[in-house]
Amino acid sequence: MLLQGLLLLLSIAQIAGDFESIGIEQAPWQASVEINGKHHCGGVIYSEFIILTIAECVRKARLELITVRVGTSQKTSGGDVQTVRKMRLQVLGLRRSDVALLQLRYALYLDQDIQAIPLAFIPLMPGTNATVTGWGHVSALNPETEVLLRVDVKIQDRLLCAAENVLRGRLVNMDEVCAAPAGKVPYVCRGFVGAPLVADNKLYGLLSWESACDVIKDSSVYANIPVLKMWIDSTVKLMNIFRIG
Repeated sequence: MLLQGLLLLLSIAQIAGDFESIGIEQAPWQASVEINGKHHCGGVIYSEFIILTIAECVRKARLELITVRVGTSQKTSGGDVQTVRKMRLQVLGLRRSDVALLQLRYALYLDQDIQAIPLAFIPLMPGTNATVTGWGHVSALNPETEVLLRVDVKIQDRLLCAAENVLRGRLVNMDEVCAAPAGKVPYVCRGFVGAPLVADNKLYGLLSWESACDVIKDSSVYANIPVLKMWIDSTVKLMNIFRIG
């Protein structure tokens, strides 16, 4: 029992060590999606009017309670806070990796700390390096971070990831992709949901919603942005032209 406890503490220490605190200039596309003034999940800047996040993060929230904070590495202070005008969910927003588009009421002023990120159109190959950024718990036993964190990951083999998740009772869909650090991966908790998966300054994924926190996990699942790019681009165009959401 004592040995198990020591191994658990070592695992938590390793998880915390895998994360690096960064300034917003290193991930200027990063957004914090707030509900009732509190950070709820991550997001990413698609354009001066559109923020992308995971649908489950905002699906049940009243629109007037959703705000977006950008331009700061601090979770609860600084930067620019914007209200949301309209929201559009992928399908019904019921699956864990469905994406939400948030249309801001006023345009963001894009500068060195607030930048849109291009969407990738070709999926990453297994073994490719990428990064994930966000705020939240790095494990169930660690306090929630107040500063922006980054962890380096590698894209996982899809069949291996699908097999791992089937054993947990979860199917990996075609519009999802898996990534993890070498070996075990910290299972980042709800504050990290919507965190951008980035390589070569392009957006490849958004961290999927999960309902609880474990200490370690083999891989994390992301919305697969290259697969969803056509839907995102066309929906944004409709939102901008016809003001629908």
